[in-house]
Amino acid sequence: MSEYLAAGSPAGELIYLGFGETWTRTAPGLTAGLAALPTHTHGYVISQYGLPRLQRVLRSYITRTHGLAPEFSGDYEVAVTAGGTRNAMFDFGRMLRADGVTTVLAPMPGWDYAGVFGPLGCRMRYYPLDAGQPVTTDLAMDHNTLLVINAQHNPTGANWRPELVRQLLEAARAAGAAILLDDAYFGVHDPERTPTSALRLLLRQTPESRWLAVRSLGKQFHCSGWGIGAATAHPHTLDTLVNQWQFQRSFASAIPLQEAMASWLSDPASERYLAEQGREYTEKRSAVHDSLCTELGYPADLAQVGEFAPFAHVPLPRAQRHGSVAQFRRECLRQTGVLVGVDRWDAEGGDRSPCYRLYLGPPLPVIIEALTRMSKARYGY
Repeated sequence: MSEYLAAGSPAGELIYLGFGETWTRTAPGLTAGLAALPTHTHGYVISQYGLPRLQRVLRSYITRTHGLAPEFSGDYEVAVTAGGTRNAMFDFGRMLRADGVTTVLAPMPGWDYAGVFGPLGCRMRYYPLDAGQPVTTDLAMDHNTLLVINAQHNPTGANWRPELVRQLLEAARAAGAAILLDDAYFGVHDPERTPTSALRLLLRQTPESRWLAVRSLGKQFHCSGWGIGAATAHPHTLDTLVNQWQFQRSFASAIPLQEAMASWLSDPASERYLAEQGREYTEKRSAVHDSLCTELGYPADLAQVGEFAPFAHVPLPRAQRHGSVAQFRRECLRQTGVLVGVDRWDAEGGDRSPCYRLYLGPPLPVIIEALTRMSKARYGY
């Protein structure tokens, strides 16, 4: 990217669709909360669960948005993640390694779970997807396995069917496996659509205590750099996670940001923002799908734009399939000024065609300009 900019951006201004952030579209009401902060937010916070005000707001928010019944209130607790959900996953992995977990079973294609759990010495295994949905729920697991469920799937944007999530949870419970619910994009959808709540389904099954659900608020409000999110788990598990494993490396942090987030989540404007954003994403998905099919010549079933994550999942052009996605990204950037994203793919996965990822967060005219440039450079199907 620096080479392209140093060359004077020969194909036009850089269009960055390679990562899930815009840097410019943060919810205005959220950033306004940074203008006047209580003085106490600039010091240490003793509670490892995060700023108490935000922790209380988050617990109510998770309960309401996932539709958790009152009878489950004693089966879970919520903490603030400061530093990103990735850190929470890593600490959970450290805790599980001490409990004998050696294998992580994750969806493929999928997010970079290997980057989190591989350095801990875990062996990665994958279960395949078709059109973003799990192909099978008959997975080999035991007490030493961590099962990852990503029901609002990154990168395809598919919303996993409740019966498939229920079957995966039942299989994990029968095997005594640990469970990670990656709900990073649970709140990013059209208000007319209902996401599958893996958390609600899990609590209905009275699982063992070795489970964690992570949810990103940065993904919802275009502030991923804040690192603010929620970690939900069995009360005993969460106590051990934040007061032992997290405490080994850090105190609760980003307290001014936590204060602003608490005020924002308590404001009805945050719900209106999400609804408007969800409708905007629906418009973008439709326009991007049309452009992929008409301008770039993709068959309709291969141009996956999903419904529950802000990405398009696109097979490499035929002429580029002999190389790697990384090579295509470099070439596409050099020729068009468009930097697309890496989409993890593995021979063990169900998606046999290497794909790249387009982030749909920027304004629609910017995304359409990117696709037009790629079409002119003959990067069609």
